[in-house]
Amino acid sequence: MSGRRVLAAIALLGMVSPATLAELSHRYNFKIAPQSLSSALIQFSEQADVQVVGRAESYANLKTDGVSGELTAREALRNLIGNNPLLVEEVTERSVRIVAAPSHGSSEPKSSTSATTSAPAPSGPAQTMTSDPPPVLQLEEVVVTAQKRAERLIDTPQSVTVLSSADITRLGAVQLRDFATSVPGLTLATAGAGFNQVTLRGVTTGINLSSTVGMYVDDVAFGSSTAFAHGSMLGLDVGLFDIDRIEVLRGPQGTLYGASTIGGLIKYVTKLPDTHNFIGEARAGVSSTQHGGINYDVSGAVNLPLASDQAALRISAYQSHDGGFIDNVANGRNDVNRSNIHGGRADFLWTPTAALSIRLVGFLQDISRNGQATADYALTGATDFGALDQHRGFAEPFEQHFRLASGTVTYDFEVARLTSITSYQSTKTDNFYDLSAAYVPVLNSLPVFGGPYSAVGDPAIDSTDKFIQEIRLESAKGTPLEWLIGGFYTHEASNDRQSFTLADLAGLPKPNNLFATDNPSSFKEYAAFGDLTYHLTQRLDLAGGLRYAHNQQVFTQNGSGLFSGSLPSRESSDSVLTYLANVRYRFTDDATGYLRYATGYRPGGPNAVANDPVTGRPTAPPNFHADRLRSYEAGFKSQFADRRYALDVDAYYIDWSDIQIFTNFNGFSFNGNAGKASIRGSELTLTALPARGLRLTGAFAYQDAHLDEAAPDLGGANGERLPNVPRFTAAVTSDYEIVSGGLRPTVGATLRYVTRRMASFDQSLANPQYTLPAYALLDLRAGVTVHTITAQLYIHNVMDRLGQLSANTGYGPYAQVAIVQPRTVGITLSMSY
Repeated sequence: MSGRRVLAAIALLGMVSPATLAELSHRYNFKIAPQSLSSALIQFSEQADVQVVGRAESYANLKTDGVSGELTAREALRNLIGNNPLLVEEVTERSVRIVAAPSHGSSEPKSSTSATTSAPAPSGPAQTMTSDPPPVLQLEEVVVTAQKRAERLIDTPQSVTVLSSADITRLGAVQLRDFATSVPGLTLATAGAGFNQVTLRGVTTGINLSSTVGMYVDDVAFGSSTAFAHGSMLGLDVGLFDIDRIEVLRGPQGTLYGASTIGGLIKYVTKLPDTHNFIGEARAGVSSTQHGGINYDVSGAVNLPLASDQAALRISAYQSHDGGFIDNVANGRNDVNRSNIHGGRADFLWTPTAALSIRLVGFLQDISRNGQATADYALTGATDFGALDQHRGFAEPFEQHFRLASGTVTYDFEVARLTSITSYQSTKTDNFYDLSAAYVPVLNSLPVFGGPYSAVGDPAIDSTDKFIQEIRLESAKGTPLEWLIGGFYTHEASNDRQSFTLADLAGLPKPNNLFATDNPSSFKEYAAFGDLTYHLTQRLDLAGGLRYAHNQQVFTQNGSGLFSGSLPSRESSDSVLTYLANVRYRFTDDATGYLRYATGYRPGGPNAVANDPVTGRPTAPPNFHADRLRSYEAGFKSQFADRRYALDVDAYYIDWSDIQIFTNFNGFSFNGNAGKASIRGSELTLTALPARGLRLTGAFAYQDAHLDEAAPDLGGANGERLPNVPRFTAAVTSDYEIVSGGLRPTVGATLRYVTRRMASFDQSLANPQYTLPAYALLDLRAGVTVHTITAQLYIHNVMDRLGQLSANTGYGPYAQVAIVQPRTVGITLSMSY
């Protein structure tokens, strides 16, 4: 049917009737420019083959901002409607009806067969209208890219938590620590901004040799893949402004995402440039922390459409300052953990045709911190110096510089979609460790060490340059057999430089003749992957995936001093095959059950092996092996009661073998493998809209993680709990919004609870045991939105609980304990235009 004939039909009959129809959940590549809503609906029907029924007077003289990109028919229609006073009723899976929204005083329409949906506000300016339509009481539809293709969260056959930009704003989150405790099954070991070890589902030995959780910016993996550049402790701490959403994928992701994702991954999805609308966003905030300093953050973004709706440039910048709250009583410095994070992103999108998309992104971020965000506690838990105090002979500054450039090219052949992702990144981290408590007594015990010393420090410089090329081809949706195949290549060049900094009894520098080392390493990985999904029926799917990866590593140690020396370069290689299989059953469009089996691994590598000076024999094997993980998961996701309530529950069992560890033998440190562990657990997320404006969310996790056999090199006994893994966590959130004229006041609260954890293993000599007590935190907030301006007042940690996040016990007689931010009172102001 031609456009003119459809226009005539819409004028006379109010109906668009394409020849063939498709399900509203199918995805299409839409390109509909801003125009009258009537004309846009014609194009929507022709591009999606969806029947639209309605009366012409319902949308006469209304405008739309259009829609562009790959969306489901349902999402595209909601964006087209925008803020116009209309409701969309899904008559069947193949047709919709558009009706005028009821006035504020009228009752809601009722229908036993249709699902009434509301349209979210478009990214551009709202259309001219006398008043906003009343919001429909229904949960929003969430789309994720967990399986490297866009799909509804409720259809994804694995455990995923999504934090939207609105969720981030409600939490007042500026960096990783601010949202970590709100995600079920996620734990964080930290020493301050930029120095983070992230764990999902308890897959950790306390101090990980290399990362167990992958960190991604869009489709680009961050950081080192090896054990030689401290990548496990440098989890990406990206500024959270201009982030569209954060996807947290639990369980091994070995087939689609590769090595070092045995626990899962965190993906920061940035906002895509809009080729149609000029958009501006800004935010500013200031707060004060009890026992500490003043904090502030400022950020802004602008979206510029270019080239007749075919291109756009989005530019954003942000800066945040944390005033700190930890004092160093050894040198009399207060708030030593004060820090700054600043960065920016330039994102260019060009869509010269409906099939071709080119996206170029440049991203940089710098973090600086004056000291560690840890206090020194006795191993008994006593606060010998004070609950927020440390005793460090040297200051411990931290600097990190991250640069990323990436290009993504997508071409839609209609029967398949080709995607190429090319990226280059560089990361340099300067981190100073004070080792005085551990080394001063030892070095002062014998004259041969050149003492006496008052302080010993370790300035560590880690750098990684990383190139990644990924290419994948995926079939069109809607066929009985869907597939995705791809190839992956990465090359990393890393270096780890460490040495001693020594001070005499007067605090003056002394020459270092004891320890200095420079350790360059390289890593290459080649991988091929693919998965198949077979739709046995409209409800039942079977899927499977494979990934074959081969990596090559080279490690060299160039050392000098009494405690170090040079060793010849050593090489290693690994070839690993990982698997994925799942069964998914859609009971209804809003209820999905699944069974999932997945495997993962971390690459092994060469050891820096010295010979024992007494026996002349090597102190360790020449290589350490890849560790393996198998996961079994069952889950159920559902929305019910007209999509006002949602349930997401899962249970899993994890079998972890050949666990990678860092250990020592007769005073010689090396990388190795030790033992087996198993983890049983469950996650539960409940969401409810019990009344208009009221939203309730509860997120809970249970984890039982323990060794399945004794691991003497870890100091762990058979059945002993894995470190820093709470048995139970909970985060309960409540928000209430009142729509009154042009004002939208809001109030909200978040309560978080974490049970007791152990910081190490009972018999560990290198890292003595320490108990992290349970803690609970309460946050309160209140705000108001007037047109496009929102102000929010908040109190984080209302009761000023000094909860203990993690502890490192490897630096002498005291545990270095990370403390949650004390009571913080602040205000934020944000606007969009």
